[in-house]
Amino acid sequence: MKAVVTGFVNTMPKPQRTAGLIYLPFHVLIIPVFIGMLADYLPGGLDDVVSNIIYYSIGLVFCLAVMWRYLRNAYDILIDNFTKNIIAFIFAYIICVLLSYIAAGLIFVIFKDSAENPNNSALLDMAGGNPGAVMGLTIFAAPVVEEILFRGVLFGSIQPRHRILAFILSIALFSFYHIWQYALVSMDWTVLFYMVQYIPAGYALAWLYEKTNCIWMPIFLHMSINFISMAAMR
Repeated sequence: MKAVVTGFVNTMPKPQRTAGLIYLPFHVLIIPVFIGMLADYLPGGLDDVVSNIIYYSIGLVFCLAVMWRYLRNAYDILIDNFTKNIIAFIFAYIICVLLSYIAAGLIFVIFKDSAENPNNSALLDMAGGNPGAVMGLTIFAAPVVEEILFRGVLFGSIQPRHRILAFILSIALFSFYHIWQYALVSMDWTVLFYMVQYIPAGYALAWLYEKTNCIWMPIFLHMSINFISMAAMR
């Protein structure tokens, strides 16, 4: 029997959804702080690449172990609605590109010629020392973990009750997640304005998940966006 999608339905089982909601604040806040403290106390510390490998390995193990059934069911939706999913994927990418131009304009207005996203700068610095590991984390590990948590868990849990709130909260937390550590380290809270640059992707990814009801589609789109972004930055 085909898994035909006619509207958004949260396909994540309740135990997995509960586990994801519990793990989400750990992924966004607690684990990064713990790894940072660990780096300070270990002899020789931890470089940024190793810290990120540890961080995303924890997230990937959690997602693959706890969310396996959810991912397997989403594969059936992917295959059974393949043409529809591909069309939605293309539209979502176009949406992301168009909104990104608007976001880039806002960042330029705010920061003028000094505009330099600290997250992008950190990725480039890490890629210069270990490009293979950084590309693996950015293109494969991060999209799987982030889409399951921000779209599958957060957006999927809220959308059936309040669609607009689901978009707002998932986009806001996704954007905050990419920037807050740089604002904290520098103690410069104007850095949070760079959250604007993640709104286009956050919206396009949530829109794509809602349209396809298949978490693999925003995962693949996220992988594509990161690949193109890394290639452009380098």
